Parts: sequence; structure tokens; C-alpha cells
Amino acid sequence: MSIEIEATVDRVWRALCNPDEVVRWDVAVVEALDAPADYPRPGQHVRWRCRTRLWRILHDRPREVIEGEKLRSLLALGFSRLDETYMLTAPAAGCRLDLDLELKVALPLLGGVIERLYAGADTRRGFEASLAGLKRHCEAA
Repeated sequence: MSIEIEATVDRVWRALCNPDEVVRWDVAVVEALDAPADYPRPGQHVRWRCRTRLWRILHDRPREVIEGEKLRSLLALGFSRLDETYMLTAPAAGCRLDLDLELKVALPLLGGVIERLYAGADTRRGFEASLAGLKRHCEAA
């Protein structure tokens, strides 16, 4: 997924990495439960309270952080495992944000079927809504 945002790369990066801002634009997240002041850093484990009906705690484990360029995290929510990578670039104006996302459902025998029939499309819609929220948030600032 990709989105063009009429804001600087620094502004978008801050919105991605500041827990107080994340809860303002991410439609799925209510609050960061234990984010340290230096979030995100590789090796951290941060829990987020979510609005989802079934699973309430998202586990976020940053793996790769290149300030202003790349944020890669491993996420776990219920049986879903996500490898999420945000990449930021600065075209002539604004910021281009690319999101690579790999979803696995950690259920023996049924995981692949659930990924294809339900979780994949549902996850994509959720991330599209979050990216739209990020765009509105950064462009309004």
C-alpha cells in the first residue's frame, strides 16, 4: 500500500512514532500501555490497547528503525502475526509512505484458509483506514 501525504517526512515520521499521536490517527488503537520514552527502538516490546471486538491487546516489537526512513515491526494480535514495514520518501513535495505488510494466521491447518478468505481482506481494510487517518492527521497539523 502507498499513500501521498502533504506534509514533511519529519512530520509523518513523528506521527508514526509518537504514541500520543498514534492514538489520534490510528482507528484501531486506543492507547499505548507501556511505550517507553524512546519508542520505537529495536528490541522493545510495546503493548497497545485496541478497539477490536475479539482481541484487545496488540503486541508491537520494533525490529528495524532508520530515523525518518524506515520502521519495521513485528505485530501480534490474537492469532494474527504481521510483519509491518513503513518506508518514507520525499518526492518533490510532501511525503510518500509505502507500507509492506505480511500476514500470517497462527492456527494449525486453518491458518492459510483464514488468511485467504477473511483475515487478509479485513486486515487490508483496517490498514487502509489507518493510513487515511494518518494522512488526515498530518495534513491538518
